[in-house]
Order: sequence, then C-alpha cells, then structure tokens
Amino acid sequence: MNTTNIPEYNIESLIQIAMQNHKSNQLDEAESIYKEILQKQPNSTKIWFALGNLYQVQGLLPEAEKAYRQAVSLQPDAVSIYNNLGYTLQQQSKYDEAISCYRKALELQPNCTEASVNLGNTLHAQGQLSSEKQLYYAALNHQLGLRLKKAGDLKNAEACYNKAIELNPNCGEAYIGLGEIYQIQHNLKEAVAVYRRGLKLINPHYAAATEVYENAQTPQQVLVTPPIPVHEVIVGDYTFPAIAPVTDGDERPIFSVVIPIYNRTDYLLQCLASVLEQWTGAEEMEILVIDNASIQPLFELVYEIGGGVVRYYRNPENIGAIRNGNTGIALSRGKWIHLLHDDDYVLPGFYARLKQSLLECPDSVAFAFTGYENVNKQGKLIHSPKLDSNQRGIVRDWLQQIGVANLLNICAVVIRREAHERNGVYLPELLYSNDWELYKRIAVSYDCWYEPETLACYREHVKSITNELCKTRADVTSIIDTIEISKSYLPVEHCAEITAKAHNYYFRFFLADAKKFLEFGDVSSAFRLIQQIIQLDRSPQALANLFVLLAEDEAAPLREEIVSQLFPISLNKNSTFKVKTPKVKLKSLIYKLKFKKGANLVSVEV
Repeated sequence: MNTTNIPEYNIESLIQIAMQNHKSNQLDEAESIYKEILQKQPNSTKIWFALGNLYQVQGLLPEAEKAYRQAVSLQPDAVSIYNNLGYTLQQQSKYDEAISCYRKALELQPNCTEASVNLGNTLHAQGQLSSEKQLYYAALNHQLGLRLKKAGDLKNAEACYNKAIELNPNCGEAYIGLGEIYQIQHNLKEAVAVYRRGLKLINPHYAAATEVYENAQTPQQVLVTPPIPVHEVIVGDYTFPAIAPVTDGDERPIFSVVIPIYNRTDYLLQCLASVLEQWTGAEEMEILVIDNASIQPLFELVYEIGGGVVRYYRNPENIGAIRNGNTGIALSRGKWIHLLHDDDYVLPGFYARLKQSLLECPDSVAFAFTGYENVNKQGKLIHSPKLDSNQRGIVRDWLQQIGVANLLNICAVVIRREAHERNGVYLPELLYSNDWELYKRIAVSYDCWYEPETLACYREHVKSITNELCKTRADVTSIIDTIEISKSYLPVEHCAEITAKAHNYYFRFFLADAKKFLEFGDVSSAFRLIQQIIQLDRSPQALANLFVLLAEDEAAPLREEIVSQLFPISLNKNSTFKVKTPKVKLKSLIYKLKFKKGANLVSVEV
C-alpha cells in the first residue's frame, strides 16, 4: 500500500481500519497498515503507541519497547505510554528502568491504579516490599482485578487476582474473583476449590460449619421434597396459591434464601458463593436449594461448596419453574424470604443492610428491595435501573408506582413470610409477570422499604427463562393478564388511574420493541407484536403513537395491512375519526379502512 498521495481524511479512515483489525485480532493486517500510515505520518503518537501495544500482546518485547520509546518521545506527558513501556521493561527484567517509568506515570497522574499496581509488583519481584506494603499492593491488585473483570478483560483480571494472592495468601476476595473467572471458563472443579478457599478466609461462620461437615465425613443427605399441602387465598376476584404459617415454636431465622435450580450449572457457584459469603449462622439465615428434577442431579456440586450450610431438596418430578420457587417458600422458616434465581447473585452487604433496616421498621412493611444492576453472562455491567428517588426508607405512594410498571427485579427483593401466608405466593399461570402481579397484590395491604445502594445483580443471557418468554412474546400476554387480574383488587379510588397508566406504559414499552424489529428489517415480528399490544391500549394517544411509527420509512410494507386488520373502529358511514398528536415533521396520513359494513375514511393528523 502506497500512502504517499493519500489525502489526510483518508488516512483517518485507514487508522480506523487498522484499529478495527487490531481489535479483532487480525494483527498482521493491523501491523502492515500501521507501518504504512507511519510513512505518511512518522510523528503520530497514536500509531506508535498502537504498534507498541500490538507487539506487546504478541510477546515481541524489544519491538514493543522501541515503539513505546518513540511514542513517549513525541508525547512526554502521556501516562498510559509510560505505564505500558514500564510493563514491557519489567517483562524483560529491566526492573530499574521499569520502576522509573512507573514513577514518571504516577508523577503525572498520582491516582493511576495500573501504574501503582505495576510499580508494587516490580518492587516485589526485587524483594523491596515490606510486609505492610505487600498487603497494600495485594488490595490494589484485587481492586484492579475487579475493575478489569467488570470490563470483560478476564485474562488480565485473573493475573491481578493471582498477584494479589501471591502478595497476600489470605486475600479471600481475590480467591472469590478467581472463582468467578473459572466459572465463566466452565472450569467448575477449580472454581469450587478457590471459592471454598476464599469463603473460609472471608467468613468465619462458613469456615466453622464446613470444618464440622468435613470432619464428620458423613454423606450429606439428599432430601426428597415432601408433599406440600395445598393452601389458597382469595384476593379480589381471584384465587391464589398460598403457604401455611410456621407452627413449631423453635427460634426462626431472619432470612430464608430460596434458590430454585434446574439443570443449569453455568452460574450456580457464583450465586451460592455470594450468599455463603454473607451467611452468619443458622440462627440468622437458612439456605434452601430446590432442584426441580434436573436430568443430572446437582447435589454434589451444591454440597461441594455449601456442605454443612445449604439444605438441598430434589423434586420427584418437574413441577415448573414458578411452582418450584413456591415450593421453596413453603418449606422456608425464615421471617423474610429471598427468592434468588441461580443465574443471579447478591453483592456484599445485601443481607446485613436489609437486616439492620427490617428489624427496626414497622410491621406495616412486608416488602423490601435494594438497588440492583443488570449484567451480562460474564458479569459485565449493562445498566443500572434507577428509581425516581434515592431516599432510603418507606416508599411513598408505593402502590401507585408498582401498580403502573414493574420497576424491580426479583434478585433485589425480600418479602415478609407473613405476607405470603396472607396474600399468597407467585401465580404459576403468569409465566412472565408473576413477580409484578405478586408485588401489586402485596402492595395493596403492606408498605415497602427501599435501600438505594446497589446490592444485587440480575444476569441477562440467552439461556434465561425471561429471554425465552420474550422470544415467543408470551411476555405481552402475561402483562395483559396481570393488569386484568389486579383490577379486581386495586383500591376503587385508584384502580382506573393505575390501570390506564399501566396500559399506556406497557403499550409504549412494547411499541419500542416493535420499532427495533423494523430497524432490523424483521417486519413479520413487528406486525405480530403490534397485533398483541393493541389490546393493551386503544386510546387516541396510543393510536397516535402507533401511527407515528407507521409513518416511518421502515414501516411502509405494513401500513395498510396493520391499520386495516388491527383497528375495527365502529364508525358511522361517511364519518371521519381524527387523532391529534404532538407536532412532528410528518405529512398527514390518510388510511382507508375496510369494515364489514362498508368503508369509512379515517384521517389521522400527525
């Protein structure tokens, strides 16, 4: 490639191509383009730095050193270049030069974690760290490992965790971090080993219980789920499954953590470890794992990490995911129930923070939740849903909020067992929105407590039940049914307003999904979804929002068909129906709708 006569704006495009090749691991192509660009722009710090990174990842350390030195000569105040040059020198055992680079980086940016970690690791390699400093740099390595893992950089995160353990063999948090990485890599044997090591270091209650279990050398009993007596309650016009009160006089734990499982092992260890890390003894917490007749029983994996603490039940037959969760609730004895799915997990402090609040709150509170975040299959942050208020305490107008839309995720919620006894448990027929319906049912009778700190994680992944339901659009049907059911028990003075707002909210929610389908050219899916959501809201404003979508270019193939099939509006002959919407830059749309009794002209002004 000859770059001599390439215009500057084309050079920029070439840089983007090279960077993309580099990112996608097409290193030979990237190197070739970088070198061609340097013929045109020999003083490009960006390209010299990128070339150094490319050589470093390939282990070509002398070449990387040369590229970094050229880059830093062009930009002597670049922290990242000094740090990467230092690391390259460190890998070549040029420790004094590496230390000099790290210190220069920290002189320019004193809070640069990467440079601090690398400096500490280099000093340790030379035997220049005191015991106190080793603990400091171990904690710093762990913090950087957490950050890298959250960013999806598992290789460097693993290196940081291992270095933290090398500096401080009692750094339990680093073992937990390694367990999460091994789990992602499907190395369950290694994951169990490091999880157990980390949990014993972090949690003395766990260490004591597992020691008793191991010394007893008694095989853990696999409990067959006992028959659960059928209990029902009537709320509004509907009958719901319920649970019996705890009748024995023994002291009850504060929390019952119920973990329903079926077949999947991808995330189970992290889920269990996140709870076991916070287990403070049987008098405060019981942990129940309910296996819904997995094809390969999972008790060995559960007991390898939770033996002596976790109680494992196995159903004789599969009873469905929702009934399985209800079974765990029925078997629980705790005052507060936390239903935690095996692909989700809690963060340190979840139970301690809630315990502090719930023991002090009035009896009117039977529902509590913390902040939570959505993560991907590797634990990388997707987004953090936020409430309008960050105020800790009893939520004002909770019924008016939860009645309109489900703002929560089940992993962040605990419910007073008494509320399940009085108002029932999850309705199995509502596959997608059974949690939202239950929250509304409880909100009619009880107050809600909110802890704004993010203390739970909901995992989005292709194998989740939620994802499967969304594929079939069973979510829309479930939402419609949920709104209809709650109409029967919402307070009369608020029912109409809450119901109308719920219809409108979910109409707009699913309409946004339909728009995404159109953007991807999936016209048939968009059409089917619109067919469903028109049942949610047929108000003039909803129809206007739909027509705005139909006016877009991507919707052209659907306009006539959707309007003719989905809006059987009963109009008098020769009548005109007009819907006003906010002013937008679109031409007025006129659709001819055919009805069984002739045709009418419908003008929709947008």
